Amino acid sequence: MPSPRIIRGITWDHPRGFDCLAANVPAFHTVNPDIQVVWERRSLKQFGEQPIDALAERYDLIVVDHPFVGHGAASGCLVDVTAIVGKQTIDAMLSDSVGRSSESYHWNGAVYGLPTDAASQVASYRPDLLTALDREVPQSFEDVLALAGAARKAGKTIATPACPTDAMSLILSFTANLGHPLDPQPGRFWDKQALAEALAYVEELVGASHPSSVDWNPIQTYEVMSRSDDIVYVPFAFGYSNYARAGAVKPILFTNVAGPGTDPTAGALLGGAGCAVTKSATDLEAIGRYLRFVHDPAHQRGAYFEAGGQPGSRAAWLDEHVNAASNNFFRSTLETLDKSYLRPRFDGFVPFFEEGGAVINARLRGAISREAAIEQLQYLYGHATLTDAA
Repeated sequence: MPSPRIIRGITWDHPRGFDCLAANVPAFHTVNPDIQVVWERRSLKQFGEQPIDALAERYDLIVVDHPFVGHGAASGCLVDVTAIVGKQTIDAMLSDSVGRSSESYHWNGAVYGLPTDAASQVASYRPDLLTALDREVPQSFEDVLALAGAARKAGKTIATPACPTDAMSLILSFTANLGHPLDPQPGRFWDKQALAEALAYVEELVGASHPSSVDWNPIQTYEVMSRSDDIVYVPFAFGYSNYARAGAVKPILFTNVAGPGTDPTAGALLGGAGCAVTKSATDLEAIGRYLRFVHDPAHQRGAYFEAGGQPGSRAAWLDEHVNAASNNFFRSTLETLDKSYLRPRFDGFVPFFEEGGAVINARLRGAISREAAIEQLQYLYGHATLTDAA
């Protein structure tokens, strides 16, 4: 008997990252009995920050955040998937994209990942707590601050995840919402006035939020929001449909963001996750079969979603069953996704993102002045490594 063809992959440790892939391996194996797929997992923090070079030595597939594609291309640790899955499949994914999620893995004429999962910063709320306050879902930034004040008077609060990673995400969202998105070329940073304006809004928002916001990421925030009755509303955080489903302790409803810009729903930072193929992969025919299986729109809106996934397929975001099972998470946030901001992806951006996040988080804690934060951010971006910016 011939040896089994084994595909090894690593994703992130959450039902949205691991369960939706691992749970459906048996279905793929049933129709491809000669191929075995083995998924391992790493933490959310590692997913957002851990260098992918070492992982590319050990795995065939890595689920990555799209800002890594520039480094993946420059280092050679990721390979173009176009020939592996076929140009027709790539074109179909572009047509079926949620916002720019498919495009986010395209870099300098090649494709370094597929839109397995789609997300951006969105808003969320506990409908029961909002009703108790006799408040509507905020439609403007002024509404957000008014809700924060009303919640505080009632012994409740809003929350805004602002640990270093999410602090940087907030600045990127607010500058884009205000019409001053970060230029994709290092050295062409926000001018001081634009950055100061965005930082002032973020400071005001986090200052009106739960005091633990500066320590929390979205998952930690949603866990508290769903298990206690303290948090009424979250204005900006990467969306997780898992917390809108019937199995959640206390389901959270999700909606569009309300920023201070001319269009309150525009500019939220694009997130999501995509399957990338590494330089170590050898059985590309088997990998192509598997990737087409995972990203098939019918699978995405069916077994993938049911196992905890957050589909990258637009057809799934519009699907009646998917929305019914998630309290309309997908339909209710799609406008924000479609207007979301695609951050830079050049080789060197991820280290800047990490270091800049620590600076902004320090400012939100009151450890440094606004002027010092702006100066440090400008320095860091001006010295970000540029190998292939586009």
